Amino acid sequence: MTLSNFPPFIAFASGKGGVGKTSLCLNVSSVLAAKGKKVLVFDGDFGLGNVDVQLGVTPSMDLSHVIAGTAELKDVITETPQGFYIIPGRSGAENLPFMNVLEQKGLLESLKKIAADFDVVFLDVPAGLDETVLGLCRFADKTVLVTTPDPSSVTDSYAIVKLLHQRYDVANCHLVINQAGSVVEGKQTAVKIKTAVKNFLKMELPALEQIPYDRNYAAAVKMQQVTSI
Repeated sequence: MTLSNFPPFIAFASGKGGVGKTSLCLNVSSVLAAKGKKVLVFDGDFGLGNVDVQLGVTPSMDLSHVIAGTAELKDVITETPQGFYIIPGRSGAENLPFMNVLEQKGLLESLKKIAADFDVVFLDVPAGLDETVLGLCRFADKTVLVTTPDPSSVTDSYAIVKLLHQRYDVANCHLVINQAGSVVEGKQTAVKIKTAVKNFLKMELPALEQIPYDRNYAAAVKMQQVTSI
């Protein structure tokens, strides 16, 4: 996947959970860090944040401290063993109107200021279709929309594109097909979504890449390791 020409804020989103969105985000971060890029990953899931868990990192502070006013955003930046940096979310927090909190606290503006010290900022967006998801996708310059050949994943990915377009006139999604059983299946899945977007929304949906199914993926997640792509 070529990200060298992308703007600094890139969201990784999916309508359905379990499609490998976070793992893809962390793998790309690891690859870019190995190439000397300074990468920051913002965990946008306040209730079920798991970026630190997947990396086996135990941060001393997270976004809950920032929202509570006991720390500034720059204070919770945590370096990972893979060489990139994260702003950890909070797992198990109460269900809060997260985007409203971020905006009211000025945290998105703070994130923009912090971004000046990095080559790229990735937003790991929670799975789903709520306002937190749409808000973070709108905030990003580009959204990497991760889907699998699973019909529900395809439907939910189309829904994200549709909601961003119809509610906010935003068309910043780029499609990635993950866990494809074959090249043919990956291409068919991409065509299915792209055709629906073109026919019903009158838009073009660029496709970035398709990533084949890897049996080592589940093992890597259990071992809290980043796999290679």
